[in-house]
Amino acid sequence: MFRKLIFALFVVSIVSCGSKPRVALPDDGGLKPSTQHQIIAKEVIGLLENASYKKVKMNDSISGIIYDNLIKGLDQSKNYLLQSDIDAFQAYKSNLAQDIKGGDLSSAFQIFNVYKKRYLERMQYALSEIDKKQDFTKDEYYQPNREKLGWFKTDAEANDQWRKRVKYDLLNLETASGKSTDSAKTKQVETLKKRYVNLISQTKKYNSNDAFQIIMQALTDAVDPHTSYFNPSYAQAFNEGMANTFEGIGARLTIDNEAVSINEIIPGGPIFKDKTIQVNDKIIAVAQGKDGEFEDIIGWRLDAAVAKIKGPKGTIVRLKIIPAGQPMNSHPRIVSLVREKIVVEEESAKKRS
Repeated sequence: MFRKLIFALFVVSIVSCGSKPRVALPDDGGLKPSTQHQIIAKEVIGLLENASYKKVKMNDSISGIIYDNLIKGLDQSKNYLLQSDIDAFQAYKSNLAQDIKGGDLSSAFQIFNVYKKRYLERMQYALSEIDKKQDFTKDEYYQPNREKLGWFKTDAEANDQWRKRVKYDLLNLETASGKSTDSAKTKQVETLKKRYVNLISQTKKYNSNDAFQIIMQALTDAVDPHTSYFNPSYAQAFNEGMANTFEGIGARLTIDNEAVSINEIIPGGPIFKDKTIQVNDKIIAVAQGKDGEFEDIIGWRLDAAVAKIKGPKGTIVRLKIIPAGQPMNSHPRIVSLVREKIVVEEESAKKRS
């Protein structure tokens, strides 16, 4: 009887723990999936394979697409990850779909954790460069979007890119302000410091739900770009959209090379009435009320930027806008908008659905 009991407990242990995860995620402060994430992943895969109209099977082919979506979603411009990271990730590329189907999110979380580590390394290095004397007479070229280039081969190569990035950002701030006095340059340095410190702070606040959202989005996009998984905060925004009412400036936003971009203008909203803001214009800073100080939002997560831009009906938000097609060092226009409660017209709602 005792032997039978031990055997039964052993079987229960195997069933409850599942198979050994592909990656042993270290206890070094990196993010790990929860049991709830594992269960949800299995359920989502089950729906995609059996209930969706495509009924896509989780095989090597779809795994490759999920992998590409995940890498693109994390580091589309190739400004953070190293070639050695990408080489290490190849061990997971053909198995992502099958692993997620079995509730094993370890390899996907490993990719996210490495990206987060590299992001913080790059930002900390950039922060350390700001106070150094910059030689603006030196003939150098900075390529902000490296999507068509190779991955960094070494940390030194990545750091050189970010050394140039600091100079580029400082020049952009000087050009945008139109001032080159010592006091203006001091303020520009402080503005850039605040930007980098804020980005570091935002990144450190990423939690396992944020990582899971990005991973599941890579999965659902691989099956159907019109199918999405939403965690609770994303679901709230989606429900507001489905109700066709929300309070804000009347625009749908997206991230374009680390800048918040106008993706769609909603008829009848404040931006539509303003007439000066167009699709693909970029929002680089936000201020609250008539006298609030502008807060730089370049590089921010989209949800954090949207939270700054949205607000109660009747309140004022001011935006610094770079017109579509103009370089980021262009002098921005300042637009003041009164937030409204917006009811999306039925025809616009149909286009989204």
